[in-house]
Amino acid sequence: MDSTNRTRYSVETPHTSCEIAPIPTLATYSPRNPPSSKPDKSVNSTASSLIEKTQTQSLVDVSDRAPDGGLRAWLVVLGSFLIHCFCFAPTEHIFGIFEHHYLVLYPSSSHGSIAFIGTLGSSATYFSGFVSGVSADRFGYRATALLGTGIMALALILASFANQIWHLYLTQGVLFGVGASLVYYPAIGAPTHWFDVKRGLALGIAVSGTGLGGLGLAPATQVLIDSVGIGWTLRILALFCILVWYFERKSGEKVCESASAITNVEVGRLTEKLSLQRKEPIGIVAAFLEELQVFKHPQFITLALAELTGSIGFLIPMYYFQTYSLFIGLTTSDGALIAGLSSGASCLGRIALGYAADRFPKTMVVSICAWLTAGSVLIIWMLSKSFGIYLLFAIFYGFFAGGYVSLVPLVVSETFGVHQISTVIGFMYATGGIGILCGAPMAGMILDATKPYISYTPVIMTAGGTLVLGAVCITAWVFFRRSDKKKKREGVTSFVASIIEGAL
Repeated sequence: MDSTNRTRYSVETPHTSCEIAPIPTLATYSPRNPPSSKPDKSVNSTASSLIEKTQTQSLVDVSDRAPDGGLRAWLVVLGSFLIHCFCFAPTEHIFGIFEHHYLVLYPSSSHGSIAFIGTLGSSATYFSGFVSGVSADRFGYRATALLGTGIMALALILASFANQIWHLYLTQGVLFGVGASLVYYPAIGAPTHWFDVKRGLALGIAVSGTGLGGLGLAPATQVLIDSVGIGWTLRILALFCILVWYFERKSGEKVCESASAITNVEVGRLTEKLSLQRKEPIGIVAAFLEELQVFKHPQFITLALAELTGSIGFLIPMYYFQTYSLFIGLTTSDGALIAGLSSGASCLGRIALGYAADRFPKTMVVSICAWLTAGSVLIIWMLSKSFGIYLLFAIFYGFFAGGYVSLVPLVVSETFGVHQISTVIGFMYATGGIGILCGAPMAGMILDATKPYISYTPVIMTAGGTLVLGAVCITAWVFFRRSDKKKKREGVTSFVASIIEGAL
């Protein structure tokens, strides 16, 4: 298109420059002075057909479209996949193995005090999202992830020399969690800048690294602990962390977002950005305060509440794969196998359900994942008294819980746009960090309270009940999403109709 036939504006996004061309039919409209006349029914009919056409046109220059494939795009997915393989493993997906051995190493400790190591790590990862998400969007993904990798490796090396529980709280817990946060949010954000139509599949493959990492690391960690002990196992995991960074370090790039990334929710912000004068750059504190406005949005609030309530019960099954296996008469190897297969099912769920979200309504897929995750805990885990049934629960739970995890970044990018996904995901997961911090230690205290006749029934009810609350919040989010889409569709129809009427 000849540059003389259109007016070009510049929209600032972190470390990227996208040129925006207004839709031709709307080029003369000033959003600060909307027409006040009310269109009639005949004009509405014309407007509806026009909207169908204009919604297929790009708000972003064709040269700036997300490639939706190609070597570089899939290398970004690979880099994100490798990061996901490790950043949550020592605090979540293989922590159950550490927990069993820490109980032996520190016999005076309780289940709750040991579980607090992992939950400190996970909650620190999520809490730090308030800062690391903004850092990734503002200072770049690669630099943020490099810093996080160094912190994670240092944390595991320091943990290998721990001789008291509180040492592990600070190292494998807080320090590792902060480092993982600096790595995780760039890993979530980067693929969304390279994919549009295939975004669900790309994100599903990227986050499936968490499940595949658990599948491989769970039995490998058990073998390492049996062979060289806890200390050297942690040091070897620190080396693996550095190797992961080496292989992914050239993949942390992002490109300009595609037209569909600029969603209805962002229309208000977009009209403010489409001006002939650029806004002056603002500092990181001001940018952080500006992004906090997202907490006023009902869709964000319901998704954040789903993270808060669901996170309480989310890690409980993972943390107790090993100890529950021993409780029903299985061996430690059986527990490690069940944990590994659950992680493998999580890997498959993230890819399959991410792909499904590209083909079916995302609201439906997310709702199914949330409710089936809760149901698997309350029904199948409650009935698990043998290896076969417990394995069935682990696979079922891993598949749908993993799928849910992969879909949250997808629905966030669709709702709030990819240019701020690391920030919004950071805010949302920070609220989930509260639930992470409370969940497993609370379950440990509940389990300890059943002594001398240990019973896992209250633990299962706690995990299942909080996951049900999370599913209820997801259902509320679906309601608000549909309501918002309806209002915005009516608003755009009225707006375009008024322009057509004025032109006539």
